[in-house]
Amino acid sequence: MTLNKYIPILILASLVFSGCVKKVDDIFPETPDERIAKSLNAYKSALMEAPGWKLFVYPAGLESQGIDVGGLSYYITFPDSNRTVMVSDFNSQTASATNESGYHLKATQRPSLIFDTYSYIHNAADPDPEVSFSPTQAGGFGWGSDFDFSFEDATPGDTLFLEGNFNHSEAMLIRASQEEIQAAFGGQLQHIVEVTEDFSSNPFLYFPASDNSKIGVAFNGFLKKINFTFLGSSDLQTVSVPYSFTIDGVHFKFPVNVGGYTFQDMYWDEATDRYYINISSGRVYLTNSPTPIFPFYTLIGKYITAIVVPTTPLPGQSPTFATVYDEMKLNLKNSIYNLDLTEIEFIFDDESKMMGMLVNVEQDGIPFVAAYIYTYPALTTSNITRFTRTNANGNAIAVEAQMAPLLDYIENDDFRIDYFTGSSPVLGQFTSLDNSDFFFTGNIE
Repeated sequence: MTLNKYIPILILASLVFSGCVKKVDDIFPETPDERIAKSLNAYKSALMEAPGWKLFVYPAGLESQGIDVGGLSYYITFPDSNRTVMVSDFNSQTASATNESGYHLKATQRPSLIFDTYSYIHNAADPDPEVSFSPTQAGGFGWGSDFDFSFEDATPGDTLFLEGNFNHSEAMLIRASQEEIQAAFGGQLQHIVEVTEDFSSNPFLYFPASDNSKIGVAFNGFLKKINFTFLGSSDLQTVSVPYSFTIDGVHFKFPVNVGGYTFQDMYWDEATDRYYINISSGRVYLTNSPTPIFPFYTLIGKYITAIVVPTTPLPGQSPTFATVYDEMKLNLKNSIYNLDLTEIEFIFDDESKMMGMLVNVEQDGIPFVAAYIYTYPALTTSNITRFTRTNANGNAIAVEAQMAPLLDYIENDDFRIDYFTGSSPVLGQFTSLDNSDFFFTGNIE
């Protein structure tokens, strides 16, 4: 075959390909760099032109540790092209005072919003557990959150969906009104955080379902989740939902469907000092029952998330425990750290079967937490379990010798954990099965 036979084919191919190039030029009149710049400018304009935004972040980076955490919220403004001002529900302090920091928009694989100087958003991502109060109580994790996010929307609107570029946290920006921003910056977010902490200490919160059965409600402030517990066809069932705070109450990551109702927010009523949900027929209020609603073993780590031992002795505490407590308290005070013992929190999570013993201390009035982390077998009708330590933060290790009088019991004995009904309100009680003279109680939360 001679080359002449190929010439018509080559000419036809060149015409086809030249036509394709022209068609592409018609579709994309701008260069890739011009399109990226236009997109970034559109996002920046949207961020700056709004009075402010509500930013909800749902960390995903602790799933590898078997820990599912809730959400974090920020009220945030973008007053100019590289500065941002925010408050956060990370704790009462970050909710009370505004924080100014830097940000910029950058094109990586997608247009990205990057908080480039340390801010409240970085607190939850900080690898130092003394800063992030990481649920792992170990260095290097924080909450598994992000401070570098990609926009998932093609164009900006009043709601923007984002994804963390490192831990792949889910996040969402919702345009806020000037009144919402002023309220958040003026202390309303802090107020909601604080009243919720007080309200959630009620041990037997519930609301009536549409059939008048009781739906138990428990706030897990440690993991930022709310558990809704109810009696199913044969046993108790729990729906666990990530939450974060707004200036009106708490907001859930996704709509909750329990008790015949569907809702995504609970609202705080200042007049009654209670939370309620909005349904089509009106408000359904949360109430605290004076007595337990369900058997103890079905609730621990779900509906009952904490047993808190205060500094003041409670009913149902043995003389042996009182001796152990006083010895531990004296040890901490006489240590080189000069620590004052406040309350001891036993935090339970049924999903991961983890218990955190959080020993709260103060040094010259400054609070610190010594956290010991344990796993435990699921409780059955006997309410008996045993704790195995898996981790501890630096504070806990530093005072381990001073804590030994209590640790020797917690880490070596089998315990029955149940209600103590010999007082009002009802308390939670630990009773050693190996040393029958060692038992203590705490407030149920």
